Amino acid sequence: MRAFHRLLALSSLALLAACGTIMPAAPSGFLTANPSPVEGGQGGLSAIRTTVAIDRAQAAIGAVEWRVDPRADISIAEQAALLQVLRAELQSKLQQLDVAPKGRPVVLRAAITKVETVSPALNAVGTLLLIGPLDRGGAATEIEAVDAESGHQLAAIRLGYFAPLTDIGARFSKLAPAEIAVKKAAADFARMLVPAATTSPAER
Repeated sequence: MRAFHRLLALSSLALLAACGTIMPAAPSGFLTANPSPVEGGQGGLSAIRTTVAIDRAQAAIGAVEWRVDPRADISIAEQAALLQVLRAELQSKLQQLDVAPKGRPVVLRAAITKVETVSPALNAVGTLLLIGPLDRGGAATEIEAVDAESGHQLAAIRLGYFAPLTDIGARFSKLAPAEIAVKKAAADFARMLVPAATTSPAER
């Protein structure tokens, strides 16, 4: 019986690994224009990188919206907490941009469009049975930077991401995988705010 449980656990882990981190998520209509898929991008990543410098001193956070299906079992307080994580991450990434006195002023807009929560109880049972956590969880996010004067979209991403299997601790908190996904979206978006000509090959 113990050998059977081990075999079942290994099979389950292999299945979860095969699923990868891509979360399918259709465009919500939030973005000014939908970016193109990035070949080889982790998660369901579609992106547009800016071609002009962006001045962090003239960058502001605009709308950060909740566009998740209202049937999702997520309270108003939980929604607000996730949105605050996204806003804080974007603010942090803006502060890390280089100073660009001749760069464009921008407004960042963002929305969380899909969230899959996990059941800590279900994952605990799965772990006790040596099957492993069954729920993985994650989120889909859409973010863009628009020119503050013209409203033209300068950079954007659309990312649907399941928390990877390696983040095992996140499987025992309802919204932890969604927070991981939101933070990844903000980090990936930050790279879109730097023109390709000024980035190293490793950052592209």
